[in-house]
Amino acid sequence: MMKRNKLLISIFIIGLFLLIVFPKAEAALSFKVTPNYIPIHFFYNGKDFEISGHTDYPADYIIVIKDKSEKLVLRRKGKVKGLFWMNVGEIAFEPVPIVYMVFSNKPIDKILNKEEQKKYAIGYNALFYGIKIEGVPENEREKWTREFIKFKEHLNLYRQKFNSIKVKNGKDGSDFVLKAYWPFQAPPDNYKVTVYAVKDGQIVESNTNIIKVQKVGLLKKITELAFKRPALYGIIAIVIAIMAGIGVGMIFGGKGSSKH
Repeated sequence: MMKRNKLLISIFIIGLFLLIVFPKAEAALSFKVTPNYIPIHFFYNGKDFEISGHTDYPADYIIVIKDKSEKLVLRRKGKVKGLFWMNVGEIAFEPVPIVYMVFSNKPIDKILNKEEQKKYAIGYNALFYGIKIEGVPENEREKWTREFIKFKEHLNLYRQKFNSIKVKNGKDGSDFVLKAYWPFQAPPDNYKVTVYAVKDGQIVESNTNIIKVQKVGLLKKITELAFKRPALYGIIAIVIAIMAGIGVGMIFGGKGSSKH
C-alpha cells in the first residue's frame, strides 16, 4: 500500500512539474485557401484567391507562398565593342524559388525581428541572405540581387506586399483574411502556403497548406505530347499557328480594301 501511494505521489509531482515547465499551448492556428486548386486551360489568365484563418489570441500575420528552391541561371547582357547588346555571360542564383510571395498586415520590420526573418527566410533581404551567386564579383552582389528581384517582379513571380492582410481582433481571438491575385505567369506546381502568427517580434505559431496549379484538358494533352512525341507536337504547333493567322486575316483582311 505504501509503495502504491508513493507511486501515485510521484506521478502527481511529475505531472505538476510538466504543467509548470510546459504550460498548455494556445489554440492552433487554422486557415484555408480558396480556391486551393487552380486549373490552367486555354483561356486561363490568372485567378483571384483568398486566404482566411483564425487564432484564439491577438497576433500579427505573415503569409509566405513559394515553390521549391533550386538553381536559377540568367543570361547577362552587355555591350560588345561599345556597339551591340549581346549575352556576355551567366549569373547563377542558388538556391532560390521560382515563385516567392510575402504578405503581411504590417511592415515586416515592425512586427518581426531580424533573427526570425533570417531563420524563416521571410522577406527579400532574408531570402537572399544565404544565397550563393556565381558569375559576378562579390562587390556587385547587392546590385545583381536587386536586378534579379526587379526581373522577377516584372514577371509577377515575386511579390512583397505589406498591409495587405486584414485583421479583426475580438473577444474570441483574431480573424485574418488576404485577398490577392494568382499570376498566370506562375508555372504549374504545388505551392507551399505558410501562415505565421507573430507576437512580440517572434513567430509563435505557423501552419501550412498547398495551392495546386495544374494544366488541364487539351492544353495538358498538348504539353504531354511535346515530351512524348515531339515531331507530332511540332506539326500540330505549325497547324495551330497557320489557323491563327487565317483567323486574324479574316478579321482584319477587309479593312482598307474597298474600291473607290
